[in-house]
Amino acid sequence: MKKIILMLCIFLLLVTITTKEAKAFYEENELSQITKIANQNGVSINTWSMYIKEPIQHFSTMRDLDKSVSVFLKNEKEYTWSPKKAEKDYYKIEGKKESASLGIAEKVLIIIYSQNGKYNLSITYDIKGKWNESKWPAIFNMYKNKIDNYSTFYTIQGTANIENSLYTEASQLLADFSGEEVQSLNENNFVSLSAYTKHWENKLPLGDNQYMNLHIAYRETSEPANKVKVTIGTPIITSEY
Repeated sequence: MKKIILMLCIFLLLVTITTKEAKAFYEENELSQITKIANQNGVSINTWSMYIKEPIQHFSTMRDLDKSVSVFLKNEKEYTWSPKKAEKDYYKIEGKKESASLGIAEKVLIIIYSQNGKYNLSITYDIKGKWNESKWPAIFNMYKNKIDNYSTFYTIQGTANIENSLYTEASQLLADFSGEEVQSLNENNFVSLSAYTKHWENKLPLGDNQYMNLHIAYRETSEPANKVKVTIGTPIITSEY
C-alpha cells in the first residue's frame, strides 16, 4: 500500500512539474506573445498553425535513405500514410492524423530528392486548429522535442474592427512588438509588413544585412467596411493571407 501511495505521489509530482514547464514555456514562446499582443489590439483569433521543419538529411545511397524512411514510418504509427508518389523531380509521402480533444489536425510531408550526387530527405510537420489557449500546454507537450530542436514557424489568423487605415493599424500592431519595419506592401485593400524585433532569436535573412522575424498582414473583407482579416506570423506567415 505504501509503495502504491509513493508511486502516486511521484506521478503527481511529475505531472505538476511538466505542467509548470509548459506554462513557463508558453509565457516565453513566440506564439504566446503573438496571441497576447493580437488580443490587446482587438484581434479576435480564429485559427493558428505551427510549421516545423527538420534539417535536410543527406544519404550516399537510396537504399540507406529508404531504410531511414522505413524506420520513421514504423515509429510514427499514429499517422495514416499515403503510398510513395512520384512527382516531376521528387517523391513524396504524406501522413495525416487528428486530435479531436485538442482540436488540431496534423500533416507530415516527406520529400525525397537527389541533388549534387546525394539523396536527400526532407520532413516537415504542419499543425493547424482553432485557437484555444487552454489547450496549448498539452499541445506543447506533444511537440516539445521538435520545437526545441527544429525550425518552427507560427501563424495566427483572426479579425478586427478598425478605425484607421490598414497601414496605420498594422503599424500600431508592429509597434507593440517593438518591431522595425523592413519591407512593406501597401495597397488599397491590403497591407503587408515584413519586420524585425530583437525579442526573438529566430530570423530570416533578406540580404544587405537585413533580417525579418515578424510578418503582419491586414486585408479588407466582404464584411462591414471596418472589419478586416488579420494574419500574424513569425518568422514569416506560412498560410494564405
